Amino acid sequence: MSSEALLKEVGTLVSILNEGAPVALGAIPWASPVVSFGNPAVSKVATLGLNPSNLEFVDRVGEQLLEPYNRFESLGSLRATNWSEVARLGVQRIWETCEDYFFRNPYDQWFKRLDRILAKTGASYYSRIGESACHLDLVPFATANKWSALPRGHQARLIELGAPSLARTLSASDIRVLVLNGATVVREFSRLVVADSLRSQVEPSWALQDGRVQGISYIGRISEVGSIPLRRKLLVLGFNHNIQSSFGVTTQAIANISTWIGRQSAGVLV
Repeated sequence: MSSEALLKEVGTLVSILNEGAPVALGAIPWASPVVSFGNPAVSKVATLGLNPSNLEFVDRVGEQLLEPYNRFESLGSLRATNWSEVARLGVQRIWETCEDYFFRNPYDQWFKRLDRILAKTGASYYSRIGESACHLDLVPFATANKWSALPRGHQARLIELGAPSLARTLSASDIRVLVLNGATVVREFSRLVVADSLRSQVEPSWALQDGRVQGISYIGRISEVGSIPLRRKLLVLGFNHNIQSSFGVTTQAIANISTWIGRQSAGVLV
């Protein structure tokens, strides 16, 4: 994926944000779009979530993260009053904060646990010299309220707005393996691909709470997202546990999921 392609995608997302639809659906009006966490151009593995957390832009009491502690750009950091004022130089800055995310002020409390899931692939978000990984979202806009608090209609419309960007990013990148983080992501992503693209299987070694919560794996290959063709087939792997928030996710369960992901992706990442 060329930097020019990424810049174009960021510019497209800025235009969508400027048109107002994401804000009407709950997006933070002053927060920049997030095309990626890390660089898809140098990543063969990517994880997929729902949308950027509001904690990428504000602290625990809701105060905006200001320079030099900000993780992404905002209207304030770009010295603009609205998104129509953000010219190419601003778009370049937005992309650079995405590209360098894991080497600035990453939200480690969220990403460190997910990085452990990728360990057996040999890829890491935090690698500059080894195999890099990146994170993508179904929706590239942070919302003021948590995803689960948004009306279902707003969620569906935000995914509709974000799906084309996700498809273009995947198509133009070198990503070979896409890892879906949690049952909600699996469900929403499944709506964007050909029916029955993902096969599920119960994984006894992933069970939580003394077996009361099943572990379920998902695997499949896709060649389009949201009816937009990709340049190649992509291996999709998923698990039902939300690693960051599922109650009782154990170190052993995480290790078992990581081993499974490493085994399934081994032939794809050579």
